[in-house]
Amino acid sequence: MIFPNALRALNSRNYRLFFAAQTVSMTGLWMHRVAVGWLVFRLTDSNSALGLMDFVASLPICLLSPFAGAVIERLDLRKTLFYLQAGCMCIAFMLAFLTLTELISFRLVIILAVSRGMLDAFELPTRYSLVSYMVDSKDDVANAVALNSTLFNTARMIGPTVGGFVIHAFGESFCFLSNGFCYLTTLGALRMMRMKKPPIGKTGGESHPLRDTWEGIKMARRFAPYRYFLTLITITGFFSFPTIILMPAMAKSVLHGNSKTLGLLLMGVAIGALAGSLLMASRKTTADYSWWCTRTCLGFGLSVMLFSLSRSILFGIVLAAPVGFCMVTCTIACNTLMQTMSSDASRSRIMALYTLAIVGIPPFGSLLSGKLGDIVGTSWALFICGIFCTVTAYYYMKKIDKVSYQILRALKREGAL
Repeated sequence: MIFPNALRALNSRNYRLFFAAQTVSMTGLWMHRVAVGWLVFRLTDSNSALGLMDFVASLPICLLSPFAGAVIERLDLRKTLFYLQAGCMCIAFMLAFLTLTELISFRLVIILAVSRGMLDAFELPTRYSLVSYMVDSKDDVANAVALNSTLFNTARMIGPTVGGFVIHAFGESFCFLSNGFCYLTTLGALRMMRMKKPPIGKTGGESHPLRDTWEGIKMARRFAPYRYFLTLITITGFFSFPTIILMPAMAKSVLHGNSKTLGLLLMGVAIGALAGSLLMASRKTTADYSWWCTRTCLGFGLSVMLFSLSRSILFGIVLAAPVGFCMVTCTIACNTLMQTMSSDASRSRIMALYTLAIVGIPPFGSLLSGKLGDIVGTSWALFICGIFCTVTAYYYMKKIDKVSYQILRALKREGAL
């Protein structure tokens, strides 16, 4: 079967296996995430606790991600991802057991979140890097990244909605248990893949990982497009990504709803995100991805400001859609550019820095916005964060012309154009 252009990455058997497995696994993951947020807010009734939970979960990513890129370049990416996913599965089952037996506490949630964060520091760059080896042609990498995001956001639409109703009917533990079983699909797909062992870094693993880590950081500093996009996505993530973390507070404290309200708000985010994912998947070239990245970072800040003004559930759902659209479009564009501009020898280290920017830094924003929400209210906290994101994104949008030539040259060098 030959897939159409918008789905061309699925013509590769390995990617097709991974995509099918992730369809199940990501749905379980989003049920898990919405359940964790609701559990924390139920245990503490605090915006700050939501921000703290996100912060401590991602602190290991912030500390370990730069080093993780140099380490995974020395390993078989497929086997590494298998063991890391198995570890995540164990944590999901442990959280399910503790919640079901009512032994759970905020402190235990934090401990398990830190443990999961340590695995994610290595799992995320491994998964990002492995996608490039799952497709048969480098021309399909951009499509694979966009399809991954389409899948991620379809799951984001289904998972939280189902999760909200499941929490209401059976409690958070059932979401955690479902997520644990969903990991089995990815583990099975990884075992079934037939691929050559992905190449390790340019050093062949002979130099020290710390030296390679420092080389990766210097590489990102020297090459202007890396520096530009990493800075832009870091600022955007710091100020706007906390919107998702504060959704439970928005649903309960501002819109006076319950777990079903939270599921509906996240469904609104996911509908917009799915639209953005499909838009990027349908594009045939990465030449204009820098345009999309800068404009949607600006739109992200503006949409967060509008969403913060919601005072009814219906308007909340409608205004959540642009948040999802801009969030996903800017991250797909940035992710794709970072992967396609990088050589095989440096991709893992560059994607580890991207992981730091997109996952490790935003929790600092969550911590700040959570504390700010306790002081001035959830709505005002989101509005203020949206203002800062809009101003900084506009500043960087005006500077894109200075690096456009280098972006196109790098894409041509790596055969992405």
